[in-house]
Amino acid sequence: MEFFNKYKNIMRLIISLLLFFFSYLVQLVPIFLFDIDVVNASDTTLYALQAFSNSFMAICIFLMYRKELISKFKEFIKNFWDMADISIKYWLIGLCAMAVSNILISTFSPVKIANNEAGVQDIITSVPFIALFLTTVLAPFTEEMIFRKAFRDVFPKKMEYILLSGIIFGALHVISSVTSLYDYLYIIPYSSLGIAFAALYYKTDNIFTSIFVHMLHNGILTILSIVGTGMILC
Repeated sequence: MEFFNKYKNIMRLIISLLLFFFSYLVQLVPIFLFDIDVVNASDTTLYALQAFSNSFMAICIFLMYRKELISKFKEFIKNFWDMADISIKYWLIGLCAMAVSNILISTFSPVKIANNEAGVQDIITSVPFIALFLTTVLAPFTEEMIFRKAFRDVFPKKMEYILLSGIIFGALHVISSVTSLYDYLYIIPYSSLGIAFAALYYKTDNIFTSIFVHMLHNGILTILSIVGTGMILC
């Protein structure tokens, strides 16, 4: 039984990672069905396609973990205020580490903002409501399920899990948009938040604590960016 559970957890991690890297291929379905010209498509169409493929990934991950998710969600709701309190404490620690490292990097390197962040800002400027859905709902759920839940099921040792989860989470936010060696420095702030979320999940043993605070983090920053963009445009 123990061997079966270990094998199942490894397979779920592999499937989750494959979905993370290749779910964008699902966009081919609406592209062919509706004969979408992606070369000349509007930003709204392109980001709607991204929302479609990310939604597909989220549904697949939910179905893999549905029994555990339903059980943990009930537990989270029942103990919401206690869960929220500890979640926010861990988030603030991670946020402080992220802010300090961002300031140091932007001060002592020629790169003033992570390329990933610049890309997110482009989405917010072009399609704010789709951006809100992508960053506040889909990304927190899928990222926490993969880098927190799936990783912990395979790597149960505390420090091994927390460091692997946090550093891989941080690295994958950076390496896909690297244009210079300085860009790799931004793995540090992203990993800081990832480590905080991993430690939170390890502490509470409820994935909805890290999903909740990840949604809170992304939601606040996205709304502030939308409002800021709106103020600039006005």
